[in-house]
Amino acid sequence: MYFYKAFGLNICSEISLPELSIGENVPDIDLYIKAGDIQLPKLLKTPIYRRGIRAMFGKGKAGSLILHWPEIADFEAIDGSTLIVSPYTTDPNLISLFTVSEAIGLLLFQRGHFLLHASAVKVGNEAWCFMGNPGAGKSTTAAAFIKTGCELLSDDLTAITFDSTGAPYIVPAYPQLKIWDNTVKGLEYDRNELQPVSEGVNKFSYHPTADFPQEPVRLRAVYFIHKAKNQAVLTSLAATAIPIETIKNFPLPVQLLKGDKLKEHFKQSFQCAVHAEMWRKRRPDGFANLEKWVNDSISSVLNPV
Repeated sequence: MYFYKAFGLNICSEISLPELSIGENVPDIDLYIKAGDIQLPKLLKTPIYRRGIRAMFGKGKAGSLILHWPEIADFEAIDGSTLIVSPYTTDPNLISLFTVSEAIGLLLFQRGHFLLHASAVKVGNEAWCFMGNPGAGKSTTAAAFIKTGCELLSDDLTAITFDSTGAPYIVPAYPQLKIWDNTVKGLEYDRNELQPVSEGVNKFSYHPTADFPQEPVRLRAVYFIHKAKNQAVLTSLAATAIPIETIKNFPLPVQLLKGDKLKEHFKQSFQCAVHAEMWRKRRPDGFANLEKWVNDSISSVLNPV
């Protein structure tokens, strides 16, 4: 049995998940991850791809949420507290990769978290979140902030919770940031501190385990990163555009956002907008300009005029 900490949850797992922070065998376990058989319902195609494999989604008879990854594994999320894993592959690294991404995301959704396909870092005492289409530069932007000393909060899957006043807080995920080889070169990361994600993928992972925070961090800013040169470098996002953008960056099957769940997603989007700055940001051209923007941004937070 393994014990971990991720997304503010105490996790007891029958499966090794080395990406996660090491936890303790505490009395109040929040999430159990178990190996078992899953009866697949009728499955629907999703727009979610990982390693070139398309995820299929369905619902179990008791309302559980099921993801089917052909040749990898099936996952069943039950009541936000149990995840059943039924693997097809014997590769433990692949099983772990697919478990700590959308599969755990299903449980977070069941627990009421507001979820985004985004990366987030801690700037000063506040959280900054970066979203965008694949290849826009979410992880690269986060890596540039981390290089200056900012702490990683999440990569790929970002979970947000709200306090009694409606203020949004990012719940730290786990200490892994995945970056492409050109980012490693461009930002001059020390390769001795990185690990290849897996054979055949030109990506590396950075594991800041020593400095990884565990307490939720107040959300201050959200940046929707893009590369369109015909758009302004930086513009404030209009209120009407915010829920549309967050739906575009919803990390789970869109079939989940129906009825009351869609209303809740819109509500949570506006809660974020009320308490945090929402920007559409054109990614700086070249790594030198990216690092300049990062340094200027951090300076404006830590040394306000």
